[in-house]
Amino acid sequence: MSLKAPASSHFGQRLHQALDRTMIPPGRQRTTALANYYAIARETARLWLAGRAMPELGRLIEIADDCRVSLNWLATGRGPMVVPPSLGEEAKSYEVLSPDEQKVLRAVRKLSARRRQGLLTLLDARD
Repeated sequence: MSLKAPASSHFGQRLHQALDRTMIPPGRQRTTALANYYAIARETARLWLAGRAMPELGRLIEIADDCRVSLNWLATGRGPMVVPPSLGEEAKSYEVLSPDEQKVLRAVRKLSARRRQGLLTLLDARD
């Protein structure tokens, strides 16, 4: 009888590799930094990093985009870690956010949907 490992078993390793490409520091502070960046509980971040749980699809997409890695690779381990742009598709330029921009992004992610909409309304009014 063959026991198959759960889908999340190697996810933690891939998540660490993906996060190595970001401003989220490696080491002991990674759990807290991941929790703060994605506005999740520290326990949730710990489970993801340990490969004992996986984020829902929407969050996986967000993490893959933020880390500039393939969603397929992050979720399943299949395919290349980084997918080059398709022929004919304009290459995306991924700029590294400044510390101030990162701080603003983290703050916006923590806002409720109502407050986020209010902020967008305020910003649109300034155009």
